Amino acid sequence: MIVSGARERSKLSCAANGLLLGALSVALQKLLAPLVAPDSYQLLLSAVAISVMYAGVWAGASALLVTGLAKWFLFLAAESSLHLFAIGLLLRFALFICLGLLICWLGQKLHASQRKMKVLSGLLPVCAWCKRVRDEQGE
Repeated sequence: MIVSGARERSKLSCAANGLLLGALSVALQKLLAPLVAPDSYQLLLSAVAISVMYAGVWAGASALLVTGLAKWFLFLAAESSLHLFAIGLLLRFALFICLGLLICWLGQKLHASQRKMKVLSGLLPVCAWCKRVRDEQGE
């Protein structure tokens, strides 16, 4: 029970970190809007990538949620004077969401491989001088 409570708090703190980073990237995108292309996704997707790399998948998913909502409600209307449900806008938004999900998936795979690498490095005796795996005789 205590472990699951700590795990839930950890997920919540990661999600909060992702929300904050997503909100920061939205504010920066809005501030830099005159300087960057209106359909620029780099700043918003960088919040997702940084969240996943440093705080985990929950942070990346929450950053994607914030940036996706901001992209839909704040930036898509500014990109086009056409109707908000034009096919080009919907395709760009779908591309944005797919890229964000891909970043989250890759970050999850990275964290899983890092956990596996820590377990494997603890199991194999490695020579400190030559960096080779030692055999049973210690050579």
